[in-house]
Amino acid sequence: MDLARQLKQGITTGTVLFGQRQTISACNKGDARLVLVAANCPTDYVTNLTASHPDVPVHRVTMVNRQLGAACAKPFPVSALCVVDPGQSDLLTLNSNL
Repeated sequence: MDLARQLKQGITTGTVLFGQRQTISACNKGDARLVLVAANCPTDYVTNLTASHPDVPVHRVTMVNRQLGAACAKPFPVSALCVVDPGQSDLLTLNSNL
């Protein structure tokens, strides 16, 4: 799967939230269907997220936060993002790989 292409498709046709705070907020509300974290996302953040929301799959990508931000066409680093609605993308087929 071309992750960058699927991310762009999901961003344009669905609902994707960027950042650690928005991701936690969406998980707390029960809106999150998938969380993607960058390779250099803080380990304690990922541990707390998986412990407090075991029903939400968390997928660690191989890109660092700057690369993930660029793949999302954002001018800033993205260490975590949350898929609320995948739109026409295949993002929900990613498995949890922590």
